[in-house]
Amino acid sequence: MSQEPRAVRDFVATVRRTIDERALFKGGERTLLAVSGGPDSLALLHVFARLSTQYDLDLHVAHFDHRLREGSGADAAFVARQAAALGLPATVRAAEEITPIPGRSPEETARDRRRAFLQEVAEGIGAVRIATGHTMDDQSETILMRMLFGTGPRGLGGISPLRWWYVRPLIDARREQTVAFCRALRLRPRIDPTNDDPAFRRNVIRNETIPFLASTLNAGLTESIARLGDILRDEDNYLHGLALSQAPPEPNPSGGSRLPVEAIRRLPVPIQRRAIRYLFSVEGFEAGALQTEAVRRLVVSDKTSGQVDLSGPLSARLEYGFLLVSRAPSPAGSAIPVELAVPGETDLPTWGVRARTWISAERPASLADGRRQCVLDADRVAFPLRVRRWRSGDRFRPLGMSRQKKVGDFFTDEKVSRTMRAGVPLVVGDDGTICWIAGHRIDDRVKVTLRTARFLWIEFEGD
Repeated sequence: MSQEPRAVRDFVATVRRTIDERALFKGGERTLLAVSGGPDSLALLHVFARLSTQYDLDLHVAHFDHRLREGSGADAAFVARQAAALGLPATVRAAEEITPIPGRSPEETARDRRRAFLQEVAEGIGAVRIATGHTMDDQSETILMRMLFGTGPRGLGGISPLRWWYVRPLIDARREQTVAFCRALRLRPRIDPTNDDPAFRRNVIRNETIPFLASTLNAGLTESIARLGDILRDEDNYLHGLALSQAPPEPNPSGGSRLPVEAIRRLPVPIQRRAIRYLFSVEGFEAGALQTEAVRRLVVSDKTSGQVDLSGPLSARLEYGFLLVSRAPSPAGSAIPVELAVPGETDLPTWGVRARTWISAERPASLADGRRQCVLDADRVAFPLRVRRWRSGDRFRPLGMSRQKKVGDFFTDEKVSRTMRAGVPLVVGDDGTICWIAGHRIDDRVKVTLRTARFLWIEFEGD
């Protein structure tokens, strides 16, 4: 048998090294391949067809047609043919709606709909990994773009090779490698003309900024930026863990989250900032540098009281020796139940958060604490799920209890003041079961057990 071209052998070796060194697979995972038909994702498809036996992977192909340009239908048909030629099952779907989601840009809308599609397909086939074709070039573009337009240490870490169920096996490969791989195999990937449109700032960075810097200052710029991302991502994870161990947030009895002021003051300044930012994130708020510093200065001052307004109804204030972050409830009666997209993302403007949901067949190593995230037995939940406020007379069975309890009495035991109760979102099943009192506890009837086969994750995060 003739030896494969060098471009093929080199690319396969690069991807294999990434999988091994970054521990992307344990072996035996059912994996969904996100394939657009371009050079990177087409290379992803064909390299995994070669490596699936080595890693005992069960592959499935997914393609989402956004219907935003002419020729997109031909891209979908091309991906379906490629998957069939390799003997792989494929799910190809066209968007039912092409207008942007209110408050989201066309690019954000496309990303949200594609992500929801991938998660839905993954859940339907029992996949525990979703592989995308991000390369080292995508990594350096992302980091440079964030650097130019503003970010913090976490943002400079770029695209994580392994995050939740997403894996990026091509993250250490150059784009020129995927092109050479396709050419060596006589593959003809689809070309998206919007990748050359200077109206998108990523295209300017990709086609103008990086080539100019590489040709005039550093020929190895892409590799240098990618290495920087790896270093900063590792350091950010370490410092995040350090801040969390030194000053772990705790629930405030009347709502929100808090940290002891003295615990913050004892920390070095960089860890103070991280502890404060994490406290914000617990309440679903992504803090900027100026807001973080304003709160830090309030904490280290001699003041025993004071407040910094953050976003919307959210504020940070000193109260009885604690830094407290909480939001005031919206006016009574202004909210109606909102149905959650499962899987997918749902904006919850009444509570100032966005809900993310997904279903996985992989048993989690540890269960969420029920504050910003919970995990439920998907087969015990009555869909669809809705988010609403507490109502007088509501009952649920708190985790660990054998009898139901009035939610009002539960709030009293948890020291949630009456003024804050309207601001607590309740996730309710179609049968009326209160599955999760967000920020507090799940219902015992939908908990994960040893017999759970499908795990429903619900996470609230800030806009």
